[in-house]
Amino acid sequence: MVSILDHGYAHHIQRLMVVGLFALLIGVHPRKFHDWHMAMYLDAIDWVSLPNTLGMSQYGDGGMVGTKPYCASGHYINKMSDYCEGCRYDPRESTGDDACPFTTLYWDFLHRHSKKFEHNARMAIQIRNLNRQHRNVEKWKAIQKRARALREQWAS
Repeated sequence: MVSILDHGYAHHIQRLMVVGLFALLIGVHPRKFHDWHMAMYLDAIDWVSLPNTLGMSQYGDGGMVGTKPYCASGHYINKMSDYCEGCRYDPRESTGDDACPFTTLYWDFLHRHSKKFEHNARMAIQIRNLNRQHRNVEKWKAIQKRARALREQWAS
């Protein structure tokens, strides 16, 4: 985020995969995120930002731009970038002190919106994986508890 504040710019991956994903997972209102995006980036213009932030990143158009939400876990960020290098969190873990907040929030996001996406063909694998997660009741309770704590921490 330092580069955003210092330069009014961030690479597309940082904008959508990290900052946009974070906003989606914690439940920021899509239009408020878009307005923030427009205010933060010097090169933000509506004809590019609306479909990218409001549509793709936040799924705020209900699927007109993207056929599924651009949601992912910390494991995806680790696989697609070098942002996890040196991070104390394990992107494969969703519970415990070393769990990646993105991974915890990813599973929580899928759970909160599972009814909406259960018939979306592009979300089928993710929803099946979510249903597997639910089989381990203790782990699932830990995911939900940690996700609530993370959202409360960042809301204050």
